[in-house]
Amino acid sequence: MRVFRDLLDVSTGIDHSLGDVVCTLGVFDGVHMGHRHVLRECMRLATERSGQSLVVTFCTHPRAIIEGRAPKLITSIEHRLRLFEELGVQNALVLTFDDDLQQMSASRFAEAVFEESLQARVVILGHNCFFGRGREGSAVWLQSQGDRFSFETRQAQEVRLGSENLSSSTIREVILAGDLDRAATMLGRPYSVFGRVVHGDERGRTIGFATANVDLHHELRPPQGVYGARVQVGGESHLALVNIGVRPTFKDRVDVSDWESRDRYETVEAHLLGFSGDLYGADVEVTFLCHLRKERVFDSAEALKAQIERDREVFLSSLPEALRETKPH
Repeated sequence: MRVFRDLLDVSTGIDHSLGDVVCTLGVFDGVHMGHRHVLRECMRLATERSGQSLVVTFCTHPRAIIEGRAPKLITSIEHRLRLFEELGVQNALVLTFDDDLQQMSASRFAEAVFEESLQARVVILGHNCFFGRGREGSAVWLQSQGDRFSFETRQAQEVRLGSENLSSSTIREVILAGDLDRAATMLGRPYSVFGRVVHGDERGRTIGFATANVDLHHELRPPQGVYGARVQVGGESHLALVNIGVRPTFKDRVDVSDWESRDRYETVEAHLLGFSGDLYGADVEVTFLCHLRKERVFDSAEALKAQIERDREVFLSSLPEALRETKPH
């Protein structure tokens, strides 16, 4: 997937010899089932017209500028781009939502982005996708403009789960509540986080369980505890035990009741089962499979080590045989 970082980059870099551009627009935080429907429609139309698909998204949430405070992201821009590529999107344009973009009218946005920079032939938007100053622009608004723009506008059908409306806001609440099964249903995939392995205090090595300390780029994460997971790194996938917390056996307890303190004190550590390589600097995706227990204080390092062994056995016994092997991702 080709990634463009601004309008000049995409206007000079997009290869129109590969076919007409069919594009969509959105933050797509979480890349949930509703988002996936829009993205697949974009790709379907591109294939139908022998063209190429392109997603316009933002590196930061627009609410950071509009409201002065953004929600905690389910998926960082790095994570979203990875998920777009896995779905089969061919191109992505990542814009910075700043004051200038906030004040841009819907008309000017459509001209500058869809028409001039992308030279799009089809624009397909979700039912709750809005753009331009005051959220004036939408699929319905574009269609009301008649022949003013040279591209065709489509509106993707809304996706619901029974009577429930799919939204990133609802999924954030579900994740914070620790309901991994419901989150997976709404996302259309198992819930995962994405980050880079950084140096920690290497405490796990002293008890025989080396861990990868994952910097999540401030992504949302579930409650503190120990989880069974699968970690994708490079082209391989490894089963893992993941601890989210403050390691109270080795450190004084701290208050992590708000996101600022969680980001400051809380760690995400993954012990890859059967893996002994060096992961420092690697980008990894941690997919949560089950919750094993809450984080708690142990009387000694040996007691913690014994519990980790039990966690491993409980986790492996909960998996079908076919999932217990490490396989290419």
